[in-house]
Amino acid sequence: MKNKLFQVLFVMLVTASLLLAACAPAAPVTPAATPQTIVQTVEVTKEVVQTQVVQVTPTPGQDPEAMIAGVEPNAEITLWTFWLSPTFDAYIKDTIASFQKAYPGVTVKWEDHQATFQDDLKNAYAAGNAPDVINLSISEGWVGDYATQGLLLPLDDQVPAAVKSTYFPNLWDQQVVQGKHYQFPWYQGIQVDLVNRQLFDQTGLKVADFPKTIDGLPALCKTIKEKTKTLCDIRLAVNDLLAQMAYEGGVKTISADGKAFTFDSKEAVDWLQMYVNMVKDGTVDKTVLVTDQDRVGLDLFTSGKAAFYNTGPNLIREVRANNPGMYGYLAVVPAPIGKSGVVGKGLMALSVNSKTKFPKASVALAQYFSNARNMLAFAKLVSVYPSTPLSYDDPFFAAAPVAIEDSAKPYAKDSVSKLADILPTIPHKADVNNIVLQAVQSALFNNVDPQKALSDAVAQANKLLP
Repeated sequence: MKNKLFQVLFVMLVTASLLLAACAPAAPVTPAATPQTIVQTVEVTKEVVQTQVVQVTPTPGQDPEAMIAGVEPNAEITLWTFWLSPTFDAYIKDTIASFQKAYPGVTVKWEDHQATFQDDLKNAYAAGNAPDVINLSISEGWVGDYATQGLLLPLDDQVPAAVKSTYFPNLWDQQVVQGKHYQFPWYQGIQVDLVNRQLFDQTGLKVADFPKTIDGLPALCKTIKEKTKTLCDIRLAVNDLLAQMAYEGGVKTISADGKAFTFDSKEAVDWLQMYVNMVKDGTVDKTVLVTDQDRVGLDLFTSGKAAFYNTGPNLIREVRANNPGMYGYLAVVPAPIGKSGVVGKGLMALSVNSKTKFPKASVALAQYFSNARNMLAFAKLVSVYPSTPLSYDDPFFAAAPVAIEDSAKPYAKDSVSKLADILPTIPHKADVNNIVLQAVQSALFNNVDPQKALSDAVAQANKLLP
């Protein structure tokens, strides 16, 4: 009897405890990926007294890739890319979709522009409807050009230090204008020369004999013309000639104090004279030499009418798509190095319109496309190289190359980490480049002495300085 009474009292105490627990404030719940069911059972003398079922609904946490705070709610922004559609439509659209999940409420409209990109962008700025996020070419000097015109948003106060540190420092610091940063480094290229062995082998040279330095190109082009009756499709960087002078000729373009241009030095004259001589010798295609469209030279090479072309491994896909029969005859060699000793600068960037109505959302989109995960995903689709060191920890970069497009993969991280923009800030850069272009063309095609052409250009450019 006493045992029975004890059991009854014990059951009553347990039941009361459960009721008190049910009325007490709930403990904080850690967010989980899926709802959990928690079953609590109290058993007394092998009899079930009470079963309590609690449904726990997780609280969604912030997406770990959403690294920009304060994004404007319901922002509607536009992204322009350069030569990426239709080949990479799925990648761009998928990345935008995941961005919109990471930043709920933000809407992104995407447009891809190609041969008319710069004209389209200039017209859009003039009309007041330029895109919020813009894919600009670092290699062509577009970031510095647009930044000096006040068209791009300075990023220094917009981007947390934790985000800046995810990029190679040499890439984050490219094309800094008056101490300010204007670009997220996006996908990079490693400069190589594609070689068409169907033509090159006719010269009697081996691919291994391809020049290691720029000053070896004139002799090679003479040999190619004599043996194959074709021309070299070398292209000048007509949108950034001062940079090309600096990399190839070791030219100091402006004085240390920024008060005078100096691109009429002996080094500059020697650099220009090299190209003048090639024009006079008739060894280079003059149309390709001064075109502002990089696909013109690539098309000439792809059609089998040129023995080599300087570009990045990423454009091998276009050779394969447009001339599949030529793919098996391709070879890839490192691009010749100029007198500066620096291989080159970065390839592509993402910048933000200085007049955007949604600066936080625009910065977030540019950062999202250029983060380690999304750049790695892009690199797995085409031979481009991330700007983020973390991406190279993926086994993808440790795997041995299979396709010729992947030939630079084993040394990609080291090469990308050494890309550098060695050109100082140039005041009125677009106007100065125009002056230099006119001078270079006068020497190439109108028999103007290179020294006179460059000295006259320096005098004209100095008038733009304060």
